[in-house]
Amino acid sequence: MKTTNKNLKLLITFFMFIITAASFCQDSIVIQGELKNNSRYAKVVVNKFGIGSFAIAAFPIENDKFSITAPVDILPGVYRLQYSQTANEYVDVIINGKEKNIAFSLDLFDEVEKRKPVFTQSKENQNWYSYQNQSQLQLQKIIALQQALAGYPNATDKIVAQLQTAVTQEQQNYHKQEATFLKNNGNTWAAHMVQNKAVYFTNPKDDWRLQDLAVRDHYWDNVDAGNPVLINSPLYTELILEYLKYYMNPEMNFSEEGMNEGFISSVDTIMQKFSANEETKKFAVQYLQLGFKELGNEKVLQHIDEKYQKLLAQCQDETDKTAFEKRMAGYAAMKEGMQAPNITFSDNGTLYDLPSGKTIVVFWASWCPNCMEEMPKVNAWAKENPNIKVVAISLDEDQAAYETTIQQFPNIFHHTDLKKWEGKAVNDYFVYGTPTFIVLDKDKKIVGKFASFEGVEKAK
Repeated sequence: MKTTNKNLKLLITFFMFIITAASFCQDSIVIQGELKNNSRYAKVVVNKFGIGSFAIAAFPIENDKFSITAPVDILPGVYRLQYSQTANEYVDVIINGKEKNIAFSLDLFDEVEKRKPVFTQSKENQNWYSYQNQSQLQLQKIIALQQALAGYPNATDKIVAQLQTAVTQEQQNYHKQEATFLKNNGNTWAAHMVQNKAVYFTNPKDDWRLQDLAVRDHYWDNVDAGNPVLINSPLYTELILEYLKYYMNPEMNFSEEGMNEGFISSVDTIMQKFSANEETKKFAVQYLQLGFKELGNEKVLQHIDEKYQKLLAQCQDETDKTAFEKRMAGYAAMKEGMQAPNITFSDNGTLYDLPSGKTIVVFWASWCPNCMEEMPKVNAWAKENPNIKVVAISLDEDQAAYETTIQQFPNIFHHTDLKKWEGKAVNDYFVYGTPTFIVLDKDKKIVGKFASFEGVEKAK
């Protein structure tokens, strides 16, 4: 198997950790941790950030303690020490290359959301976590006051004015606290992490939707998205994810079309913000491409691939290039108005043989949770619309599971070759996620390709 440059760098970092851990020398950085009241965890995994995060080394926990020895020339940044497979059980540690000894303790007896590492060595980590604790307490005070202000029943009562004054004062105190920290910590990793995650205060009397929109409008205020060193931290990945989550909020009731339009607009905003530096621009486009690929959102992925094609070509290895070229071919083949590929069924009949005014082809699987939510809707709809043929192509590999499941959907025409992602129809239709719906007209030409049945109903 050919090793890509990205994987090679990770392997080199991994072996540097292992070698220095096995043969301690003065020219190294030692991180020592104590997990008090530990009765469950056997190792700590070191994660490095980049286009996502990557495990680069693991160290045993013995008698509640572990020790990590890293080369002194390790790339400075924020490294995540994961002591559990649960996503939120970790400690982020700044390794600035200057401090040779870093030590902390963490009490696992505390609830997960209240666990705070206490650093006994490493001034920068001490300052960073001390500020985080102080700012969190200050935010809790502000939120409590805002809730009281928003919920007070009599707007003319003088206490309302007092509450408003108190809110304003505490917000000013928060910003002063932040400014003092940034002034005292200068050009440090701790300062970068604080400065680029600024808080925007909204009007608590506004509807929560307006407040969310206001936060979004000011989201990138004062964020430096053009500093390539910050790629080696969770900062940029978390900023991008949080910005995109606005359109993932189920309480906002976005339609599939509205969500995708929002995602596309967000992608373009993110690319504009990260465009001040070539390295951060490449990071952003690769991270966005990877994210929407993993989400199986072909609509947004196509926008990224097509609009930023030239930029993506500059940062692809051979594997990425091959996958990219296949997707581009798929976009062209599945474009609206193109003739749909024919499908030969088990009985030697074909898709083209099916008489129908319109046809809906759905790619699904019994092991896919989203499919099992959508398929009952499709089955009910097929019963009410007998003039439109629904053809379900399953990606199941288990014959028994497939045959049992299709009994629930008697109004649909079913087919599978039990080849999962290697099936001919799956590849002919360039399917990358389940469920996928393709609407065809009477001549078996493509009307649209959708990720949910909602899009199908609007296209009929």
